[in-house]
Amino acid sequence: MQKNSKKNNNAPTPIYKPYLRGNMISALAAKRGLKVFALLAVFAFFGVLVSGVLAFNSALLRILMNGVLLAFGCMVMMNEGSRHGEADVTFAEIALKRQEEGKEVTAKDRDVCYHPGKGFFTALIGVTPFLLAAIVYAFIAKKQTFTLGVLPSWVQGYEKQSEVGQALSYYHESFPITLEQILRLIMRLMLFPYMNMLGGGDFGRLLLLDRISPLLTLIVPAFYGVGYLRGPRLRAMVHGNIRLARRRHNRKERKAREQRMRKEPQKKELI
Repeated sequence: MQKNSKKNNNAPTPIYKPYLRGNMISALAAKRGLKVFALLAVFAFFGVLVSGVLAFNSALLRILMNGVLLAFGCMVMMNEGSRHGEADVTFAEIALKRQEEGKEVTAKDRDVCYHPGKGFFTALIGVTPFLLAAIVYAFIAKKQTFTLGVLPSWVQGYEKQSEVGQALSYYHESFPITLEQILRLIMRLMLFPYMNMLGGGDFGRLLLLDRISPLLTLIVPAFYGVGYLRGPRLRAMVHGNIRLARRRHNRKERKAREQRMRKEPQKKELI
């Protein structure tokens, strides 16, 4: 019981202070959306590097390793949102004090202040290009089929014969790159952890992944908004740590005074 009470005394208690509620939609939130977009682009570029490496034959290993990578991406987004949320709450507390003192609080100041929905608005701005591409691709996606490969070099000598050349002419036909193929490449890079979890051999399951790609695209950036909601809690913990530090400092000073008071009577007795 004493150990638990000591732990509770050493643990900071969150202290929530009032703050000025800001605007959800603002230029600052949209500007932060560029950071979310950049993080998603880096995540997609990272997919180019490691998507093939994480495509294991074992389904359990595929799900585990790609799940860890997906969780890491969500954690990065959440930490970024938490950092911005705490900073906005800090500014909102200062803005409220200024307002109570009769000082002017401008519209730009309110744009910086904390609003619970600002994080999700920022995430939406950042993911919009990928989300629009996913919506278009979800409607035009078709089940993939096998395509013809490249003819070996030793066949070229037989192609001069009319009966053989006509039969193999299909191999030399060129097909233009379509919008579906471009969007498929973008979506597969964005959603490579999910694709690796399913496995690349089943085109039916990949088509289902293509159909729900707009929903999957929102998962990682949504954690930015979740992290932003932690702003008041993180700021309250800062106030709690400050109060705890003051209590420890006062406790040390009180003990020092008590020790000095104990030594003074002893000195008088000796005199």
